[in-house]
This record gives sequence, structure tokens and C-alpha cells, in this order.
Amino acid sequence: MYFDRDSYQKSVRRAREERWRVRGRARVVHPKYGAVVVPHRSNYSALLNAAEYWGCEWTDIRDAEVWAVSHSTAVVMPKEFCGRN
Repeated sequence: MYFDRDSYQKSVRRAREERWRVRGRARVVHPKYGAVVVPHRSNYSALLNAAEYWGCEWTDIRDAEVWAVSHSTAVVMPKEFCGRN
């Protein structure tokens, strides 16, 4: 079986970009890392985004609380997504 690393990396990057470009917003609160507002399609995607922002594994923050917030709330974004349309 042939494994194409390039296409795998492209699919991972595409999934990440889609996760960060959704319209919903959520506040993720964790006792150790604090609180952050991230894009939210599901609680799982909010945890993934918060873990990426905090620089930890999502399994480390499974006990975090996820709360929906209004769409007008500012959201943190990774640097590579800032300034893109």
C-alpha cells in the first residue's frame, strides 16, 4: 500500500482551515489555561481550536467547559488566517 504524505498533509491543513472558518462562536473555559473565544461548529471542534490556541493536546482539556456566545464576540485566530477573506 502506498502512502501519499503530501495529500495527507493537504487534507489535514484543509480540515484545520475549515474548523477555524465557521461562523459560530464558543467560549472555552479551563481551570489551568483560562478562557478563550474560538470558532464553534461543535463542542469537539471548539476543544480542538482551544487546544491549538493554548498549545496543548485536546485530551489535556477534556474537562473544559464550552459555552456558546454571540456572533459579534471577537474570536482569536492563528496568525496564518489573519488578513484572509
